[in-house]
Amino acid sequence: MKQRDYHESCHGSQPPHPDGGEWAHVMVLHDGSTVYADTAAEVLSEMLPGYEDKDELARRSLRVRHAQQVAGLVQRLELERWLADGGVDQPNQSHASLEQILTTDKSLALGLELPDSPGRPADWLPLVPLVLVTTSYAPHTKFPPIGGNVVWIDPADEAKYLASLHRTGIFSYWTSVPPVGSPNQ
Repeated sequence: MKQRDYHESCHGSQPPHPDGGEWAHVMVLHDGSTVYADTAAEVLSEMLPGYEDKDELARRSLRVRHAQQVAGLVQRLELERWLADGGVDQPNQSHASLEQILTTDKSLALGLELPDSPGRPADWLPLVPLVLVTTSYAPHTKFPPIGGNVVWIDPADEAKYLASLHRTGIFSYWTSVPPVGSPNQ
């Protein structure tokens, strides 16, 4: 069961659950509305129309595509924030190269290496974070994950995806469901 609240009338608290308990998942979406749901799938269905009607393989595919779009958006926001904070005094060739790396299609795996260590993965060191999707890297593909200042969006499963969307800072998500494998589960 889920409910989406558009806050037309501010009631100061979450709407009551029909069974009298609490909602297990709460997420504030980009339009300011809030989704209250019993399952992670119900939350995702508000962002990904038809999500609940799909099998797990199709759901994963929807999450991956959505994650790639969100990664591009979050990357642009991080780049704009960095530039607004004085990240570059004078635009130059290295700034253009940095911007080119940051705006690379998020459906592609990115490999970084230093000129003096070809074939050896390098960490992302610039102050502006690099936003990537976990499913483009090992263990999902042959490409090693990049270390350093990286924001990872993880669409591998529903719980990880919602938690990683929260960590991007553009979504607010809360759950009362303990993570898989925790002592409380």
